[in-house]
Amino acid sequence: MTRFTFAATPLFAAGLLACTVFPAAAEEAGRYTMQPIEDGFLRLDTRTGAVSVCAGEGKDWSCTPASDERSELEEENARLRADNTVLREQVEELGAKPRVTTPEDVDAAMDAFETVAERFGKIIKIMRREMEELDEELNAPVEDAPESSEGEPL
Repeated sequence: MTRFTFAATPLFAAGLLACTVFPAAAEEAGRYTMQPIEDGFLRLDTRTGAVSVCAGEGKDWSCTPASDERSELEEENARLRADNTVLREQVEELGAKPRVTTPEDVDAAMDAFETVAERFGKIIKIMRREMEELDEELNAPVEDAPESSEGEPL
């Protein structure tokens, strides 16, 4: 009887293994649909939507992914999702900072504005003075031009 127990143990383990493998295989059944084409088949993965072209001769068959814009769109979607995540984090970080204007902030802004206004006023005074000097030069009477040896002005 002991012999039977030892002999049955590997069979029992194989049975358990088969029970765990066959349900997965049963789920995979029907996952792919095949459509005949010239020189092979189109295989559609009904779970992911991926399409492959299957071709071969005799026992050697292989399937290669069909050129599809789907993968490019999925890559672009993944990139945009990553960018969106980064932007959301930046918005949260900015939102976490207080946006209250304190009286000290107002005083600092007014001091800066006063400095700019004073400098601008000085520049205007300098430009006014230079314009008046230039105006005086342009409106000054023309002095008599020296005459040439023949008695005519140059």
